[in-house]
This record gives sequence, structure tokens and C-alpha cells, in this order.
Amino acid sequence: MKKRYFFCLTGSILAWAFTGCFILSTINSNAVNFSETDDEIISEMKQQGLSSSSPYYLNEINTNAVRNFIRTYRNVTDPQWVKYSGGFVVSFRKENIHYKVYYDKTGDHQSTIRQYSEKELPFEIRHMIKSVYYDFSIYVINEVTTDGRTWYVINIEDTSSFKVIKIVDGVMEVMNEYIKSE
Repeated sequence: MKKRYFFCLTGSILAWAFTGCFILSTINSNAVNFSETDDEIISEMKQQGLSSSSPYYLNEINTNAVRNFIRTYRNVTDPQWVKYSGGFVVSFRKENIHYKVYYDKTGDHQSTIRQYSEKELPFEIRHMIKSVYYDFSIYVINEVTTDGRTWYVINIEDTSSFKVIKIVDGVMEVMNEYIKSE
């Protein structure tokens, strides 16, 4: 009789705990400052069917993605999951770095985008930029990791222009350049 009571009580507690696991996620581009790289990814995701207004339940997210996320990113508070036709994206902040981690429909990790400021930039990358663009200030860095490869998309500016620089395998190239209007 005690075992039956214990299992009923445990089942009730678990059922009550899981009912609190529902989340409602919406994308509000005004609430989050996406970089140009993220804007391109988000617009592509929207074309693939990303719903920006429909609620979903946490149990709709592939368990492999959730397990991979929990195993890789411990002690993350307030992760925001988004479901889209290509898979899942989880967005969160950790130690002044904004993360976006992408998983496919089967829950396998696809890529990670880390967005941060100059002080978190690795010394070698900062030195590469500052040795060529010494009068420019670095204001946004997007570090993209896919299939074990990492590249950087870095926004810099001086008094007269903005530049978007891409660094892949130690090779630096200017992707876009904008002149400030006076």
C-alpha cells in the first residue's frame, strides 16, 4: 500500500511540474538587436516558415536538441527556444555574450553564433584587424561556428565610414563598406 501511495504521489508531483514547462516564444525584432548576419539568417528562416506569433509547447522541441543544449551549456538562465521549419534555435546570454544555437529537426547541432564586443575578441583576431584598420573601432563581433570551423563577421567604424569584415582561416576581407553622410 505504501508503494502505491508513493508512486501516486510521485506521479502527481511530476505531472504538476511538467505542466509548468510550457513556453510561449515570439520573435520581436524590436526587442533584440540582431546583427546583419543574424538578419539574413532570420529572414531566411522566416521564408522557410518560421512562425513569429504562434505559441508552442516545450515538448514540441526535439529531445536530442534539448539534451545537447543542456549538456553543452550548463547554468544558462532563461533560454528562449524558437521552432521553425528547418529545426530549432535557442537564444540566451551568458557572461556578456549573446548566443544563438541552431539545431536541425532531428536535434543535431548545426551552428552557433556568438555576438560580443571587442574585449571578448581573441587577441590574434583583434591584432589582425587593428594592424590594418588602426583608426577604426570595433563595435560588434559575430563569431560563427559550423562543423568545427569558426569565422568572424566584424563591424568596425571610423569617423567617416563603416566596414563589415569577414575573417576565415586567417584571411581577412571587406564584405561591405559604407560612407557616413555628413
